[in-house]
Amino acid sequence: MERPWLLLALVLLSAMGRSTAIKLKFQGEECLSYTFQQYEYFYGSFVSLPDVYGSTAKYDLTITAPSQQKLYEVHKESEATFHLVPVESGSHKFCLKFNPDASPTRYVIPRDVLWNINIGYSEGHDKVEETDTQYLWHHVYQIDGQVQELKSTLHYLYWRERRHRETVESTHKRTLLYAVLRCVVLIGASVGQVLFIRRMFSRR
Repeated sequence: MERPWLLLALVLLSAMGRSTAIKLKFQGEECLSYTFQQYEYFYGSFVSLPDVYGSTAKYDLTITAPSQQKLYEVHKESEATFHLVPVESGSHKFCLKFNPDASPTRYVIPRDVLWNINIGYSEGHDKVEETDTQYLWHHVYQIDGQVQELKSTLHYLYWRERRHRETVESTHKRTLLYAVLRCVVLIGASVGQVLFIRRMFSRR
């Protein structure tokens, strides 16, 4: 007798190997290649992390099919998500390019970008046989796809929130440093004025 919970666990465990989440570190442009079958749904995202100056760079993302047809483009964004169904099989090219005109800092330095991509269907989803368990497998694969998409979305939201938090913390540190320096300058100016007045009267 088939055990539904066992089937679900096996499918969810196999899903873990079909997602890719990496931290890229590059200066101008970085291109990645992934091979997909025709109509094999995939989705992903990228999040730009703060650089050494505490600012978040902007990027252009271009996804190109094996026939060099552009499937997706986004410009001047620090984060984005994409959901696509390729119309042809083969190697698809994903290129992230630093956009200096839209970025707070134009310096071309190594920056970190979190890259995440997932295939939306389970392995073997097209191999389900006509048996009494087909209805169960159908729903198991549906749940598997939804879990993968939810995992990808949570991953994207986590890194976006982390980037925003790092930006706020960096701004707070700079503001605090500016306030301390301002207080030091004011105190130094006040002490200098007192010493100058005392010295002026002592000469008389």
